[in-house]
Amino acid sequence: MIMGKTMFLPGFSHHLRGRAAPSAAAKIKRRTKQLDGLAALVARFIPVEVFAAGEGRRDRIYTPWVTFIAFLGQVLSRGSACREAVRRVQAWCVAGQRPVPDENTSAYCQARARLSLETLRAAHEELGGWIERHAKETWRWCGRAVKVIDGCGVSMPDTAENRAKWPYAGGQKPGCGFPTAQLVGLFCLATGRLVRFALESWKAHEIPLARQLIGWMEPGEIVLADRGFCGWGLIALLQRKGVDVVMRAHQARKLKGRRMTWARPPRAETWTPSLWAELPAEIVMRIVRFRVEVRGFRTQEVVLVTTLLDDKTYPDEALAALYRRRWAAELYFRDIKTTLGLDVLRCQTPELVRKEVWLQAIAYNLVRALMLEAAWTHGVELERLSFKGTVDSLRQWTPLFAPSMFAFKRAREELLRVIAADPVPLRPNRSEPRARKRRPKPYQMLTRPRHEMVVSASRALK
Repeated sequence: MIMGKTMFLPGFSHHLRGRAAPSAAAKIKRRTKQLDGLAALVARFIPVEVFAAGEGRRDRIYTPWVTFIAFLGQVLSRGSACREAVRRVQAWCVAGQRPVPDENTSAYCQARARLSLETLRAAHEELGGWIERHAKETWRWCGRAVKVIDGCGVSMPDTAENRAKWPYAGGQKPGCGFPTAQLVGLFCLATGRLVRFALESWKAHEIPLARQLIGWMEPGEIVLADRGFCGWGLIALLQRKGVDVVMRAHQARKLKGRRMTWARPPRAETWTPSLWAELPAEIVMRIVRFRVEVRGFRTQEVVLVTTLLDDKTYPDEALAALYRRRWAAELYFRDIKTTLGLDVLRCQTPELVRKEVWLQAIAYNLVRALMLEAAWTHGVELERLSFKGTVDSLRQWTPLFAPSMFAFKRAREELLRVIAADPVPLRPNRSEPRARKRRPKPYQMLTRPRHEMVVSASRALK
């Protein structure tokens, strides 16, 4: 049979042949335009294709992208419950003329459980890559990038699953405390970006957690840390990778002069024999001393140890000024814990707790990306911008990014202008006591599990 050159029969339109099925990435891009302004803003920093890998064949309402945006909205609004996230998705569906999900939160919670940690890590890396690409001209110390490392504690709901992974902190009675975890974060000092973090039980020391973050440190960088990280093994491991350190000396170490050679001590339990044998037999450390004099406070002497041995290229005064900037890590953790709510997690299982921490990191870096863009767009110092003010502006301005509202470019430009127009006051050497003026309610402390106290109280009333 001889085939003609005509592809379709006469009288039949070529539109009847149909079209190829859209890919998962194309579907998720189309759904991005149907969500609210937060989804449109996040898609500018994180490619939506990251969430296409989790798409299945079922046409779900709670797709990985929808679940991620709803979960992120919860993190950006401290105290936001799953009920509020479901109501938000219902509003999206009504606006997009899609089937409205049930009021029950079960489907949304199951969708959060299906959201993989690999997807969240990929989203975090994409957002971090955007910040790094747009921060080439940011502050550097003596021409070198500086990263700061610090740790903090977080608590979570008192469930059997969480207790099995993260036990109570010391001194807490069964049924009267909360599972506690230790988190160590690595921050970029120039932009405030959370590069990576390690999460383990509160019993884990900070130095083994810091070793997990060495893969995200580049040769030629400088790491700032307090005395809790001043261990021979960590310093030697960083030096072997080409990373210099500036740390406050541990109070138990006796230091003399301006140069000291530290011999390799006996292997600690947290180090494997093979890794410990690869470290050098000794390291040479430079010792820097300076005095801190603040009016109204006792004068203190601070002792630093560093692998920067050239005192002409890196004078003592410059090192003292650099270590003073280490306090920025405390402010970064304050932004994550106090403003975003990392101090008290809300998920009931260890897997969801880890996902919540990753969402906290993504939300934090999202705010930092907006602050960075506002700083170099309007020519203001990044350190003068308020993290809390940026979060407040983001919450109120995201509705304008919805497709049915104003033009996205115009709304984004106005948001950046508002962020840059509200700098925090410049208050060097400011010191505030860690004290609360408002007194807590005079309730008794929970000394036994709650159900036992309820039973004893009801018996007393009889």
